Amino acid sequence: MLYAALLVVVSIALTVLGVSALGYSQGELPALALAIPALWLLPQGGLRAWLLLVGLGAFGAVLPEQPLALSISIFMMLPVFSVSFSPKSGWQLAALLISIVLAMDVGLMALQGEGKLPGYASYTVIQVLAVTLIWYVARSWRPVEGNTWWPLFLVIPLWVGGMEHAALVALCVTGLIASMQEMMKGKLREWVPRLAWVLPAVGFATLVLVPYFEVPNPVLVAWLLVLGGALLGEFLLEEPEEEL
Repeated sequence: MLYAALLVVVSIALTVLGVSALGYSQGELPALALAIPALWLLPQGGLRAWLLLVGLGAFGAVLPEQPLALSISIFMMLPVFSVSFSPKSGWQLAALLISIVLAMDVGLMALQGEGKLPGYASYTVIQVLAVTLIWYVARSWRPVEGNTWWPLFLVIPLWVGGMEHAALVALCVTGLIASMQEMMKGKLREWVPRLAWVLPAVGFATLVLVPYFEVPNPVLVAWLLVLGGALLGEFLLEEPEEEL
């Protein structure tokens, strides 16, 4: 139990540190910074590692052109997907939750199209698809034995090249994956779905609480509504069990 709590605390700390570093870098991340976490899993990770690389690459490619708060808020789709595609969930609940997410995303993209919110609607679509792919990979993931550690040395040229924040982001993402893998290897597997709720919320809350970062009001409202929908879905799933 103590070991599980330690992994959770480490995961939360890495999320806060990674989002903060991402914010201070203004979203400017070289492809190498996003490739390091996936390369760490290759070749043992197989197709899933390659799909993760595609998801991270697509998300990061448009990151500099998007408001950071909007990019981070999209990860709130993870708990929505977890509830929607739970074995206990019906198609009606899944349709309701996904419609909430789509409504919020379309609303934000409409504001971007009108110039009332920075970024581009097409880039928001790319990030939504990238996070969806990341969720799919995470859902079907199997722990990798004997990870390849040499890619971590690639943070050295990033650090030497004056991209300390990018190097820190790469290390934090790799650390998060390592922590999740450790949980999935044994009896700690049940903690992983809960982190799908905690980490996206902690990441966005970091941007809200740190005065240095700017969170547009429409993004905050959309994030709160998606969070509320996910919580409602979780409540509806648990209610029948309580009645029994």
